[in-house]
Amino acid sequence: MRQQLREILFQIELIKRKRAQELLLGIGLTPGQGQARILVFVDAHPAVTQKEIADACMLDVTTMSRTLDKLQKQGLILRERDPDCRRSCQISLTEAGKAKAEEVRAGFQEIEQVLCSGFREEEIEELAGQLLRIKDNLQNE
Repeated sequence: MRQQLREILFQIELIKRKRAQELLLGIGLTPGQGQARILVFVDAHPAVTQKEIADACMLDVTTMSRTLDKLQKQGLILRERDPDCRRSCQISLTEAGKAKAEEVRAGFQEIEQVLCSGFREEEIEELAGQLLRIKDNLQNE
């Protein structure tokens, strides 16, 4: 049964990842580079530094820098010198970036609705509690 659980969780992750990739490609973003996470984070935290984005989005500095370059080239973000630190930039979204962040949010809400369809609210709460236990087991081991 444990092997079956592992396989089910793996299959769920693959299917979810495929749907997310299709969503991101459909709205003009590159899957796997953190573009969606960055846009949503910066939308919620305007004028944030690159370091804060890297920490929050769990991206290494090199990947983050390249991804920000691409987002800037697409006209989705603005980089401005941080007045408090000469070596740092503040990142904010353009209007196009805000619209793209909203597309990302809406798309992931659709995926979430699919994940939860056919479940009653109390079943979702119970499943969430059990998955949290699995997460805790993994983190505390």
